[in-house]
Amino acid sequence: MSASIKDIFSDPSYIVLNIPSPVADELRNIRSFFDPPRANLAIEISLCGSNGRGIISPGQDPDMVFTEIDAIAAKTEPFPAKFGYVKRFPDTGIFYYTLEDPEPFKALHSMCVQSKIKFEPTDFPYEPHCTIKLGRHTEYSEEEIIIRLEPPDESFMIDTMSVYSLSKNEQLPRLLHRVNLG
Repeated sequence: MSASIKDIFSDPSYIVLNIPSPVADELRNIRSFFDPPRANLAIEISLCGSNGRGIISPGQDPDMVFTEIDAIAAKTEPFPAKFGYVKRFPDTGIFYYTLEDPEPFKALHSMCVQSKIKFEPTDFPYEPHCTIKLGRHTEYSEEEIIIRLEPPDESFMIDTMSVYSLSKNEQLPRLLHRVNLG
């Protein structure tokens, strides 16, 4: 890559699966209550960037990265998903919904890991999830409320994969690429 061309992966960049409405709308409402600064972030399930594999390594050719993502998406038919229950990552204020069937997400994560795309390391194993609240700590009473949250009742179709970059202040996501599964 030419030094004069801006590295589009210089801000932290993530590969995600988008959650469609109306489920995304329900989750946005939950985030608006428990985590207002992040309520407008994409409602998604990360494949790479938060755990399992870290963010996309800076300095890579975007055409190569997007071609790899397109190839993975082409090999993957849309699939139904449904949230399970609320969990908390140990020693954090990060609460999330689990998935009733994590296997399709783990398979896609594995395909990303085996691709030509390079990722930064992370210390955390891959656990497909959708974040409800991202924070360093939580008041005890708030934790009790969050843990008891029921997930949206309906299942939803996972049919798009996206790459987002997040500005340094983590409030301005930028869509870099989106592809339909199948």
